[in-house]
Amino acid sequence: MGISASELSETLSSTVETVGKSILRVEGSHRRPVSGIAWSSKQLITVAHGLHGDEQVMVSSGEATFKATVKGIDPSTDIALLEVDGTLTPATFSEGDGVKVGQLALLLARPGETVRATSGIVSAVGRKAWRSAAGGELDRWLEADAPHQPGFSGGALVALDGQLLGMTSTGLMKRTSLTIPTRTLKRVVGQLETHGRVRQSHLGLSMQPVQLPDAVRTITDEEIGLLVLSVQAGGPAEKAGITFGDTVLHLGDDSVKTLADVYMYLRSDRVGQTTTVKLFRQGKVEHVQVVLGAK
Repeated sequence: MGISASELSETLSSTVETVGKSILRVEGSHRRPVSGIAWSSKQLITVAHGLHGDEQVMVSSGEATFKATVKGIDPSTDIALLEVDGTLTPATFSEGDGVKVGQLALLLARPGETVRATSGIVSAVGRKAWRSAAGGELDRWLEADAPHQPGFSGGALVALDGQLLGMTSTGLMKRTSLTIPTRTLKRVVGQLETHGRVRQSHLGLSMQPVQLPDAVRTITDEEIGLLVLSVQAGGPAEKAGITFGDTVLHLGDDSVKTLADVYMYLRSDRVGQTTTVKLFRQGKVEHVQVVLGAK
């Protein structure tokens, strides 16, 4: 049995009323207001690009205004964690495992005193992790066609059952509003609570992709490698003996042909781990053990 227009209208308005209590206005000292989402009774999340350099932040729920302090910022995923001196109404987040392209969704934000809502459909759902230009890892690509108005960044993409699918951001890709999925939010917030930042493993190398000559392809069974252009003094790669002119072919079991491949491999949970770097050096293939550092 289908749902009537009046029933759909009631569902939408009820969802906005319920979830709207968790949608906040976030105003830094020197930037335009953005939106935020109550993460717990004392914490909220918002977009990092709305808080750069700000120490004095005010948060409004529509009924009350609180002072907030920044607990941690990760520009690479555009996520910031704040703590307020009052009590918030936490939102309910969905892992989004069942989200489908074409399903109806609401975009809720609080650019002013009241909650504003737009509606649309989920227009894209990625099945693989995605890296931002700043190197931040999102667990999947999630996009909706709900109109995105000024001050909506930091708002919530909401399923009709009131479950939040993630936080919207205009700071990850030019002229595009993406939704940071729940799993990414949980992972990053956990690190911001513990460290105040997101740790990322690193090699301490500057590299660029190169086409390998036929003779080298025969030896390495690879067509593309990453040529080492510089090595950070005292960094993990230098300690392992990797030098200028080496060509990196594999990190662990993963073939690396682009810098994006390297970023995908250097996850935060690999800090301190030993990884095998397969490289081509002076006419032969070598395997070097590197203890990944924290960037």
